[in-house]
Amino acid sequence: MKASRIFELILGVVLLWACIGLVHTPFDPLSQAFTAERLAGPSTGHWLGIDGLGRDLYSRIWLGSGNSISMGLIAMAGNLLLAGALLLVEQRAPGWLSRFILSTISGWLAIPVLFIALILLIYFKQGPSTLICAVALGNVPFAFRQLRVLWLHQKETLYVQASRVLGSRSWMLFRKTIWPNLQPDVVGLAKLIFSFSVLEISGLAFLGLIGDPDFSELGSILRQNKSYLLADPLQVVWPGVFLSGILLLVQLSRSRTT
Repeated sequence: MKASRIFELILGVVLLWACIGLVHTPFDPLSQAFTAERLAGPSTGHWLGIDGLGRDLYSRIWLGSGNSISMGLIAMAGNLLLAGALLLVEQRAPGWLSRFILSTISGWLAIPVLFIALILLIYFKQGPSTLICAVALGNVPFAFRQLRVLWLHQKETLYVQASRVLGSRSWMLFRKTIWPNLQPDVVGLAKLIFSFSVLEISGLAFLGLIGDPDFSELGSILRQNKSYLLADPLQVVWPGVFLSGILLLVQLSRSRTT
């Protein structure tokens, strides 16, 4: 079995574990039921210890991992849908509109995700949905350019030209000839966008833009626990380890498809 396949299986287990954390954790992540044990280290009852407010850290990180992953997946899906729609319009539009879209994308590349998030926060409430929208919009230029390169390459391949000569058109050409060859690259791109999305959402949450200070998300947990860095460094280390581990698994699992 290839190493990348093993990492994909491990990633699948981690994703399943994170999804379970959205509906069940050993303790209530918001309950300050262990104030007498504040900043206590790992134990058999509390695997990662107790945070500074008396909450079970493992439960918070478990739920936080689920929230980070689910937000990243939603942002990735929205990003690819927007980029794909723009590519479809650009490919079918008249020359002037196509050039306008390409020029807009070039300018869009210079706009950081943080700036987009701040603009959205002028009009919308702070919260996970606003951060998801900001990250999805911020990565559109990158996804668009990558998809466009892949699409233009596929259009010029000999097997696509042969299919056209044999009479394949439109949807049938895409479904039978282009998509099977395009799919591995799109899956690899989706994993890369997912990694970007998780990291950017956690970064924005760390800056406090998620609104609710008690919202369990890995970046938000890092922000909450940074005041305990000197008293108990593990309060910061554990969320960072889980965030880095998720991104590392995604990166290692990409090698088979890219």
